[in-house]
Amino acid sequence: MRAEEFKRWSVGGALIGALALGGGVGCSHEQTWTMATTDKLPAATGKVKVKEEKDGNTRVKVEVAHVAQPDDVFNANNYVVWLKPRSGIAQNVGVLSIDKKLNGSLETKTPFKEFTVIVTAERSPNVTMPAGQSIMDTQVVVPS
Repeated sequence: MRAEEFKRWSVGGALIGALALGGGVGCSHEQTWTMATTDKLPAATGKVKVKEEKDGNTRVKVEVAHVAQPDDVFNANNYVVWLKPRSGIAQNVGVLSIDKKLNGSLETKTPFKEFTVIVTAERSPNVTMPAGQSIMDTQVVVPS
């Protein structure tokens, strides 16, 4: 292999390697946070995946497994997901629907970089403040 060909392959390989590793200035990697669960759902697990987006917002994905339907365990019809900023009130960001395999997920975006994710069992999906039993939560800090 001639020196010129070797240089071309070396530069190309370095570029491909950088792209494969998510290279690029300012790229943010997805982080996963484990949720603490209530004793009323001993088999339940939950995690929150966060990633800073190019627009400055944070993508938040809540994923749960082995979670009983809310009316089977609680006096409720819905699991509501809340984002509570460090200094502020909790905001209802949607309902976590549980499928037949007892899994569920919800994805949203937020401008917050430090917040608590809370899942509560609620009678109505449109509640404006958490009133029901908290079933899972975790504190999230998105690195800058």
